[in-house]
Amino acid sequence: MSKKVVLSLAALGLAVAASPAAALDWSDTSVSYRLGTNFREPAVTRSNGEARQITKNIVGFTHVNGYSLGGNFLNIDILKSNRADPASGGDTGAVEAYVVYRHDLSLNKVTGTKTFSFGPIKDIAIEAGVDLNTKNTTFASRKVLPVFGPSVSFDVPGFLTVAVLASKEWNHNGITRKEVEFDAAPILATAWNIPLGNVGVPVNFEGFGNIVGPKGKDGFNRETKTEILVRPKLMWDVGAAFGKEKTLKAGFGWQYWYNKFGNDHTKVQGSIESAPIFEAQLHF
Repeated sequence: MSKKVVLSLAALGLAVAASPAAALDWSDTSVSYRLGTNFREPAVTRSNGEARQITKNIVGFTHVNGYSLGGNFLNIDILKSNRADPASGGDTGAVEAYVVYRHDLSLNKVTGTKTFSFGPIKDIAIEAGVDLNTKNTTFASRKVLPVFGPSVSFDVPGFLTVAVLASKEWNHNGITRKEVEFDAAPILATAWNIPLGNVGVPVNFEGFGNIVGPKGKDGFNRETKTEILVRPKLMWDVGAAFGKEKTLKAGFGWQYWYNKFGNDHTKVQGSIESAPIFEAQLHF
């Protein structure tokens, strides 16, 4: 599948997800702000070779919905680094845009049965989507990553999903001036939102995690490694204290990234990230 086809499918998916004409059973739209002061980027190092500590301010837009056959998830993050992660030219910190779109087709809804509900499993879906990114560094990444595979929803308070996805990545390496086509790779992806009860106001345990298998050689002709990304967080429903439940949320989380972007952390400094994060969300 060519990048042009993937981008066209992504644009179509984003339009469907945001379409006001869609007959939705439910939807939630939010804007968010995240702040962390201990991010890392592969090969972004000090003169002594140590990885630089990077501060990032992140503004996000998220829309999720459910309709008669499944649901959509759309997230757009704009990530602004400080000068420790310089933009091309080095005068300012880098800016990155990262888009994630997923569509889940529920097999229970499609068949109009409960065939795919058994034991601890609530439903099985077919998941498809794409990740897109661009960043104004010398490396100048331009990621295109379509994914496809089954997703299992578990019967828990809130939600818990685990998906096994096939992926294929195209990207750009501005240092070697190469367009890079990676090998297909498996992804084990999970997401959750579990209510923990009230601590003055309702609090939820939320987050996601991905394990991405090796994807062949990168733009430097180095073999990629298995990468692990997890971002758990505790979010308090602050709006509930003012009689506005599920409108304003705030909390703290942690982002851990091992072999970031598939880089071997034993060879590329900055390929392990462990960053506490503050987050606030405004829901509409």
